[in-house]
Amino acid sequence: MIGNRVKQTAIRASLLAGFACALVAGPASAQWYAGAGLGAAQAKLGNSGTIQGNDSYKTSGKIFGGYQFTPNWGVEAQYVYLGKFDFTNAGRGGSYKPESWGLAATGTMPLAHNLYLMGKLGAAFNRLRDSDLNGDNKTDLLAGVGVGYDFTPNWGIRAEYEDFGKMSKNNNGGDIKGNNWSISVKYTY
Repeated sequence: MIGNRVKQTAIRASLLAGFACALVAGPASAQWYAGAGLGAAQAKLGNSGTIQGNDSYKTSGKIFGGYQFTPNWGVEAQYVYLGKFDFTNAGRGGSYKPESWGLAATGTMPLAHNLYLMGKLGAAFNRLRDSDLNGDNKTDLLAGVGVGYDFTPNWGIRAEYEDFGKMSKNNNGGDIKGNNWSISVKYTY
């Protein structure tokens, strides 16, 4: 238990330091960007005896912003609302609304004119809103891959898959794991 707290504190401190460095300075080719998107999220509740979860996908919403240090490397912060999911526990129904705040390093690899592959790796700070599960908040690994296309120097679109790891570890044994498929519009300034 103490080991988890130390690990979470270390992850948060290193990500905060990295983001602070990104804000201070960057090369002349560096760029800020922001975006928003919609998607299909799954916050799968593991079945454990009395708890039965919903495996379906729900509509998700996402906002993000980042700083591109070079054409290949950057940092990105995001917020993702994964929708509302239902469950039953010993015959009683309920719902949970998972969300994730994330901070990640990004890598971009150009494929062709204005088309690129992207990846991200960082930390997801997950929590359940209005949860009837009495689950706790959870910090876990954030990993994502995607493809993007820039229509102009300022406007682009990207499609991504992201995995947020465990959203919550429920006291009754029903862990919630989250992922999201999304399409986003990005503005670079």
